[in-house]
Amino acid sequence: MALNMQEHAPFSDEMRWLCPEAAAIATLRRQELLREIEDRACSAFNATKLFTGEISPGCRLCGEGAWSCLFINNLCNAHCFFCPARQETLDEPGTGTLTFTSPEEYADYLERFGFSGASISGGEPLISFDRTITFVTRVKKRFGETLYLWLYTNGTLATKDKLCRLADAGLDEIRFNITATGYDLSPARMATGIIPCVTVEIPAVPEDLELMKTKLGEMADSGIAFLNLHQIRCTPHNRGNLEERQYTFLHGPAIGVLESEMAALCLLEHAIGEHIGLHVHYCSLIYRQRFQAKASRRRWAPFLTKPHEDITETGMIRTLFLEGEPERIDRIEAGLIAHGIDPALWSKPLNRNRLLISPALLRLLEPPAKGAGVSYSHASPCQGLSYHNPFREITLASGRKIFIERGPAFPDIPLSPQELELFRGAFLDRPEHPADMDAVYEQAMALHGTADHQEKWQKIIHAEGTRSGLLEYY
Repeated sequence: MALNMQEHAPFSDEMRWLCPEAAAIATLRRQELLREIEDRACSAFNATKLFTGEISPGCRLCGEGAWSCLFINNLCNAHCFFCPARQETLDEPGTGTLTFTSPEEYADYLERFGFSGASISGGEPLISFDRTITFVTRVKKRFGETLYLWLYTNGTLATKDKLCRLADAGLDEIRFNITATGYDLSPARMATGIIPCVTVEIPAVPEDLELMKTKLGEMADSGIAFLNLHQIRCTPHNRGNLEERQYTFLHGPAIGVLESEMAALCLLEHAIGEHIGLHVHYCSLIYRQRFQAKASRRRWAPFLTKPHEDITETGMIRTLFLEGEPERIDRIEAGLIAHGIDPALWSKPLNRNRLLISPALLRLLEPPAKGAGVSYSHASPCQGLSYHNPFREITLASGRKIFIERGPAFPDIPLSPQELELFRGAFLDRPEHPADMDAVYEQAMALHGTADHQEKWQKIIHAEGTRSGLLEYY
């Protein structure tokens, strides 16, 4: 909550945040909608994605962490009120913090790091069509059917010729934002029969709910395979537009719009109730925050994880430590050496008061009283180095260098003996059986109820596991 307020300062106090009383009413309404669809809808990725029938292959790859999104430019010809960022410059193609000067560099990147799905986004990719078709052609020539490739567009610049060229280049799927054209389905209809899979992907706009209900049947009749509904996200860029519509904002890892989620669930319920032959899919904001972020961390963490460390289910690098007087730490280390324990399973930093140890050793050692804890780090690729953190340099086939840097996430979280016992039971003793995060949190709160203790375990839960279901409203 504090980070949300900070992101939108000095306007945060004036924003229409969901209050406890309204949250209780909204929660009941959402529960009612979920009950309506529970026996007829599917869910995936810890129930953060809800859908009828199927989700597209690209969406499946996204959830599995096998997807890379290339922003081919940062320029758009539409002015959608909900757009979270400025789209005003024809930047170099890039993903995250990395830019690519050629399709070959990007293909090398996809190959080296094992991606099996990729998408071309913008801005609007058809503004720079020559660049877009070149990347699609060369990436698909490299990978063929082993890589699923899709493209996002608002459709305003789509022509039959361009669509045919994209299909000939091997594009597997195209996704249309029909809100940019007043819900005109003509571009998407034109793509059916040319591109193998045609999808409509839009945010769920609350004011347009009834219009969207009428469009579901039209989409199904037009040969459109999927409707992907997103929850509108509030950013400093679009906040003013959203406030004009008097939307209600939700605190979370990112700020979502309450009414947008309700509209998406209503559309899902309508599609089921009316037996509309269209795969309707709600991609919640909390899905994107949990699974897309986790996928990125899990991809990069192995490059910088040391033998005495682990990678958590959420992709954080976990480091366990014991602390105490230098003499006691030295005695523990001497004992490990005397018993022939693999020296890769522990490390003693320059600070002689600390010993970093593998979870396997934690089960063998008696930790010093009030002297155990855990730290979490994350790894991410970067264009250049900060020289403040450990890093690894990876050279692609083209000679391009990618730097993967490790930075702190939640450093030095102390664990009391009781907390350490709970931590071991939940996360270390049976790693193949994911813990119920809500149950673990409740057990931790039963030990202590202070605000500091609450914050500590919120960090641990965030680092260790992915919670199930949609975002709690309050």
